[in-house]
Amino acid sequence: MKNYYDRTWKIGELAKMFDINVQLLRHYDKEGLLVPAIRNPDNKWRTYKYDQIYPLGMIRFLRQLDCSLDDIGDFMRRRNPDITEKYLRRRMKALRLKYEKLLRMESVMNDRFALVNREMKYASTGQLFVYSEDEIYYLEIGGIEDVFVNELLYLYPTLVFYTGDESRFAVWIPDEETADFEKYSDRLRCLPIEEYLVGFHKGPHENLQETFDRMREAAPGILDEGCTIDDTMICIDIVDQFIETDSKNFITKVMTKIHRD
Repeated sequence: MKNYYDRTWKIGELAKMFDINVQLLRHYDKEGLLVPAIRNPDNKWRTYKYDQIYPLGMIRFLRQLDCSLDDIGDFMRRRNPDITEKYLRRRMKALRLKYEKLLRMESVMNDRFALVNREMKYASTGQLFVYSEDEIYYLEIGGIEDVFVNELLYLYPTLVFYTGDESRFAVWIPDEETADFEKYSDRLRCLPIEEYLVGFHKGPHENLQETFDRMREAAPGILDEGCTIDDTMICIDIVDQFIETDSKNFITKVMTKIHRD
């Protein structure tokens, strides 16, 4: 029987065995995570022994658990049955939490694309119309300086309330998800069921005023006698920079509340 315990592997052979890049093994060497047992003093070629095979496999396994190289190095040096169990259970818990977060993000993305597909059917007509919107829950973010640093902006559709020269930013939260935002309860708001004059703006956000003016000019011919529209324009980003690169293709839903005397 061959004595595999005496066998050695050059760095390229070991990389091929594990289907990894040679540069990764060099990085592990540099970090002190897997230092080759033999290094040729003349050409610096790295050679690994049999007892280094299992540690490399374990490093690869731990990387799949999203462990950092520093954590792996510390764990590999200190492991015993008690430490191993506690460490891996802690990693499993962290991965479970990450998985649950990813599932929530998937649900948010599904809701967002459902919104896009639904609203695009109306946007394609280019018409203004009166519509009774369901309740819209939203989370206030603040002014323009607060928007782009808030990660919620990149998950949920953006709402902007324009009143004169003032603008307030928020994100639209599906009603079934409001329970997940208890820590933001002081900023969670709701637009009640109301009648709105609705239109769609196509193009850059900086040109929204053109659509505002068009809606205000057209309102008397669309609304019942005695009805007026609110001073505030509510904009919901349907297709924005999250989805589309070219701002000429942005689609914004514009709503303004109808007042009946």
